[in-house]
Amino acid sequence: MKIKFCGIRRLEDVTAINMLQPDYMGMILSAGFRRSVPLSTAKQLIQQKSSAIQAVGVFVNETMKTILHAAEQLHLDVIQLHGAETPEQVQQLQQITKLPIWKALRIGTAEELETAANFPADCLVLEGNTGTAVGGTGICADWNLFAKRQWQRPFFLAGGLTPENLKQAIAVVQPFGVDFSSGIEENGSKSPEKMKQIITIIRGA
Repeated sequence: MKIKFCGIRRLEDVTAINMLQPDYMGMILSAGFRRSVPLSTAKQLIQQKSSAIQAVGVFVNETMKTILHAAEQLHLDVIQLHGAETPEQVQQLQQITKLPIWKALRIGTAEELETAANFPADCLVLEGNTGTAVGGTGICADWNLFAKRQWQRPFFLAGGLTPENLKQAIAVVQPFGVDFSSGIEENGSKSPEKMKQIITIIRGA
């Protein structure tokens, strides 16, 4: 199972990540969010990380020009869209960048789930419908709703995952990967201990 630690902002977070070796390290590259980082900081974080860990740039309703500039400057491995981006925008980015394009979608109903299943992204990041809030809310999705559908494509389960509820979430949903942000924080900062607990639960000691 793939593991993504998202909302990384500090070099000490990267030090912990390098020790634990999740599959993906996510950074919020759109301004205005608590975990946002400027490109200059993101560049330092990426330079510090292990080459085995893929860098995911997360964008919220950004222009094509902004996304392409960041992807080129940072040599991103994955682009994740977390706003109201359309299928057409996803397909355009796929064609231009040749990078995997992930799309985060908020799911609260069976209809939203069906729409997500047909969204033309390389991978989906599915979380609960939290109204106007965008990611990192700590609010869990309706796992039973997700479990009712047979998935033919990879998706990450996100939203409110913690070391305490991870085993249950995996058992119910059986996702391709799991995505953590608020669930690996303590007092607003990433917790190496919580990250270690996640790795231990999924991969063993």
